[in-house]
Amino acid sequence: MKNTILIAFFALCQLGVWAQESDPEFETDRPTRTEAASLVPRGFFQLETGFQYLKQKKEGIENKQWLYPQALLRVGVLKAAELRVEATYRREDYRLGESLLTQEKGLSTVRVGTKVNVVEAKGAVPQVTVLGMLELPLGQDAFEPKKVAPEVLLLFSNDLTDKIKLQYNAGFQREREEDHMENKLEYSASLSEKLSDKLTLGVEFFSEKPKGSHAENHIDGTIQYLVLPNLQLDAIVGTGVASHAHEIFAGGGLSIRLPK
Repeated sequence: MKNTILIAFFALCQLGVWAQESDPEFETDRPTRTEAASLVPRGFFQLETGFQYLKQKKEGIENKQWLYPQALLRVGVLKAAELRVEATYRREDYRLGESLLTQEKGLSTVRVGTKVNVVEAKGAVPQVTVLGMLELPLGQDAFEPKKVAPEVLLLFSNDLTDKIKLQYNAGFQREREEDHMENKLEYSASLSEKLSDKLTLGVEFFSEKPKGSHAENHIDGTIQYLVLPNLQLDAIVGTGVASHAHEIFAGGGLSIRLPK
């Protein structure tokens, strides 16, 4: 009887180790603006949530935004494709000195879409994925687009070493800006390094270029901590490097993956 218990205990331990080793890599699209080229594996659900604070000042008017929560649900439906549903609750204040000019709050950025892998990484050839999202005319009137607004990005990823990864995006987005819709070019790049099996640090540059306006350039630093094989914490802090960009932004979040 004693030997049977020991054998069963050893088998359970081995099964736990095997399950952890066989789980696909847990990679999120948080907290950077640069989207990962990787997909959620087929049959898995991944919920990425968090908050962010942004501050900007133009012509003496201060704009502050609070995004809480940000929520993105990713579902692996095929080996080379995932489905995505995204929504954010947003509060936005405009102030002149100590005076509050306007305040808006409510559901914002309701989007659906997919991410499809088109090229697998091989040597110097990066992994290439296409991301397509549609922002729906839902939510708070002050934030929602008047019509469905598309976004299309090409996502690239290169493993420079077994610990250092370079990811970069380029594409187009149509987005509401105050009382009108804008077409924007988007581009970004992030460099990250795994300091251990649990801790990853990164730096990022990203920019938006509205048609007929100056580019809004930003830089940031990020940290990701893998608490469990399917549970990750993250944080980000950054600033604009152009007069039209946000002065400061910061945030954090939690992501979890659930197997089928």
